[in-house]
Amino acid sequence: MLIKLINNTLFILILISIMLWSGVAQADNLANQGYSVVSYFEKGKAEMGSAEFYVEHKGKHYWFTSSDQIDTFNTNPTRYIPVFAEFCPYSLAHGRTAAIDPTNFKIVGDRLLLFHRSDEMDGLKAWEDADNEKELLRRAKGTFTLLEF
Repeated sequence: MLIKLINNTLFILILISIMLWSGVAQADNLANQGYSVVSYFEKGKAEMGSAEFYVEHKGKHYWFTSSDQIDTFNTNPTRYIPVFAEFCPYSLAHGRTAAIDPTNFKIVGDRLLLFHRSDEMDGLKAWEDADNEKELLRRAKGTFTLLEF
C-alpha cells in the first residue's frame, strides 16, 4: 500500500513538473484570462477560448474557440490584442492601474478596450458616461506608455 501511495505521489509530482515546464500551468502567460480576442470582433461578445486552440505571441498564450480563429488572429495579431493589455483604460486615463474584467469590453476605432469591473467601479460605464472619449484615450495612452518603461 505504501509503495502504491509513493508511486501515485511521484506520478503527480512529475505531471505537475511537466505542466509547469511546458507553460500550461503558468497563468501569468495566459493572455486575456483565456477569453478569445477574436470573438469580441466576430461575435460581439466575450467568449472563453480553449487551451486546445492557442497561439503564443510575444510571450503570451492566446486561447481561441477554433482553428479558424487562430488563422484570423495570425493574419494581424495587433488588431486583436487589447490596446492596454491587462489594464483598464478608464483607470489609466486617471493615472492609475486596475485589472480588467475580460467580459467588460468595448471596441473603439477597430481596437479592443477591456475595462475593470468591481463593486466599487465599472470602468466601461464610467468611460461611456464621460463625454470625452478621445481625451480619455489620449490620457490612457500616456499612462500606459509610462508603464511600458
